[in-house]
Amino acid sequence: MAGFIPLREEAERRSRLVKAAGDRHAPPDEACKLITSFGQAELKMIKYIDANAASCGIPMQVTDQLKNRHSGTEGLQNKACALARQMLHGEPGGPTGDFDGSDHPVGSPNGPS
Repeated sequence: MAGFIPLREEAERRSRLVKAAGDRHAPPDEACKLITSFGQAELKMIKYIDANAASCGIPMQVTDQLKNRHSGTEGLQNKACALARQMLHGEPGGPTGDFDGSDHPVGSPNGPS
């Protein structure tokens, strides 16, 4: 179990960095990097527990909880990193084009001219 403690402490440290970034509304690219780093720390804990659960007497529910939590981290990472890519490439957040608010482009037969 001694090998797990440093992994947990590192994950907790990275988690605090993610929380602090969220509290100060960090830009998406920074959030993406921090969440990715935290996710990697979670994976190290999961791998350790998978490899040592039986010999350390770690209940399966602990492994399941960590895996479920990591799934949530992956979802958050996907959202933050997608937003970061969107902002990096200057992609707009919503619909684009020559629209006047209706469903028809400006100059089309059914739209304004």
